[in-house]
Formats: sequence, structure tokens, C-alpha cells
Amino acid sequence: MKEGSAGRDGLTFKDGTIEYDFKAIGEGASGIQFRINGSGASENGEEFYFRTGQDCRASDDCVQYTPVIHGFMLWDVYPQYQHQAMLLDGWNHVRLVVSGRRMQVYVNGLPQPALSVGNLESDSKIGSIHLRGPAQYANLVVTPGLVDGLPPQPTPDVTADDRAIVRRWELSELCPISSLAAPAYAEMPKAASAWQTIHAERGGLVNLNRQYTMGDQPAAVSWLRYTVNAKQPGVKQVSVGWIGEAWIYVNGKLVSDAKNFYYPPTERRDPDGRLSLQNGIFALPLRAGSNEIAVALYSQTRDAIRPRMKYGWGLMMRYSDMSGLSFVSTEAQSH
Repeated sequence: MKEGSAGRDGLTFKDGTIEYDFKAIGEGASGIQFRINGSGASENGEEFYFRTGQDCRASDDCVQYTPVIHGFMLWDVYPQYQHQAMLLDGWNHVRLVVSGRRMQVYVNGLPQPALSVGNLESDSKIGSIHLRGPAQYANLVVTPGLVDGLPPQPTPDVTADDRAIVRRWELSELCPISSLAAPAYAEMPKAASAWQTIHAERGGLVNLNRQYTMGDQPAAVSWLRYTVNAKQPGVKQVSVGWIGEAWIYVNGKLVSDAKNFYYPPTERRDPDGRLSLQNGIFALPLRAGSNEIAVALYSQTRDAIRPRMKYGWGLMMRYSDMSGLSFVSTEAQSH
């Protein structure tokens, strides 16, 4: 199978063990989707694959897990779910153990997992299985319920008690982008009906892929905002993770325009163009009292106005020092 996918009719999978053998055909992403529901812009499920290049064994992204959410493949959003693996030049044996929100992947009989996933991020709980090329596949065996004692609960979110992460945002309706110029603050939607409250997920991620569906819609900007109170004026540093291009406004004034694209390689932020709080550190000049922080986020390359990408789209933000600061809830702002 050089491209595309193949599955077994009538086979659905929830929890248990999936085993198969595969032999790569050239370079590409070869692996398996499971718990898949829908197709195209409505597709949801989980995916695990190998990047079968010549340097796969030495690469930190040789194996990778990604959720598929509303047709988007979020490979660039979760750098914690990729790793090296002992991949052979010929046939390889893969064993996936899936239990509830967790998964462990074993390669070529090694006792330690090549990849451990602490939280399967798709909302799909049961669905079909698809093998995806470019590769030859053989000996697919699915054993429902065999989970090797792997607990179904996700591993704890190590950031759950971190009060410096921005957890509550307001998200606007999509705004068309009609030129290559930065979106002006005045273009941010004004009507209250254009906004909704959105809560950050594990790690502080604002996952915009859950808000939209993948398709041929024109490129667009999402505005996100929140309010922070400061006891006195000063400059605060924030670590920001994002995919695409982000324009950060403080009280209506543009303070940063920054890119994080996988292509071209010159626009990749550490770590390797993935979304992470390592992507960048920025200074926010705050006044005493209430401050509005707004971010315009664009998911496509800037050399042309194109349809939205089918990959990750999200944002996270964390203050390095919360002294003298407090976040204002959206409910408080509306009263």
C-alpha cells in the first residue's frame, strides 16, 4: 500500500490490544488509526505512526501519536507524544495496548514501550481500525479487553495546580483575513454575541481544532482575549505556545507579531515547530488596574491567502511571575 488506508469491514475497537507487522515502502508516515468515526471534516479518532525515513531510529519523532479531531490531524500540537524507536529495515512487529484514555506502544518485542500516551486526546471512544501507508502490512490481530493491567484513567496533568497559566479565555467567531497585513485591533469583533467562553485543556492548551471542522473554508483569524488585573504598572513576561502566526495586543496596542510554522523551516520555533511554552517569551506592558490581552491567531502560511491547514491550531500562555496579578473571569467582566 503506497498511499491511502485499508480497514476491515465490521471491525470496531474500544479497548484492548492491536498487533500487526509492517514493512515500510520508502519514506512517509506508516501506521494505524483506531476508534475512527466519520470521514473528512467529520473524522474523529486516534492515530499512531512511524516516520519511516533513513534516520528514524535516531530521530526524536520516529514514532508519534496524534488525535484526529474534526478532520484535523494534530501532530504539531503534542510534542510530548513522539519518541525514538528501534525500527528495523525489513519487517517490524507493533503492539498497541489501549485502555480508556491511555495507550502504550511496543515495537519489535522490546519490553519497554517505545511510546506511552497518558491521555488519548480525541473524544472518540469506539470506532473502526484503518492501516495507513506507505507500507506492506500483515498479521493484524485485535484482542478486545486485553489491556495488560493498564489503567483506563489518564495520567495526572502536572500543570493542574499551576495558577500562572491562563485557563479561561474568550474566543471570537472566525474573522476573514483579506490581506497579508496584520489584523488590526479595530477589526476584532465588538458584539457580545460573537464571543464564547473557552477553557484551556491539559497543559493550558486552547485547542481550536475542537471548535471548527476541517474543510475548504477560506483562511481566517481567531481572536482570543482575557482580562488580567495588576496592582501596579509594570512589565510581565509570558511564555507563549502557538501554531501559525500570532499577534498579541495589550490594551489595544500591538506588542508582538510572531510566527511558528513547520514550513518554511526558518519559521520553526523550538521544539521543531511544535506547540509548546518553549515557543517564545514576550513582554506585556501592564497598567495598574484592568488589562485586556488579545491574541489574533492565523493558522496558514503568509505567502498567500489559502484554505485553512488541516493540522493543529492552538494557543497557550503562562506568566513567569504572578505577583500583583489576578485573572478576571468572563462572568465578572459581564456584570
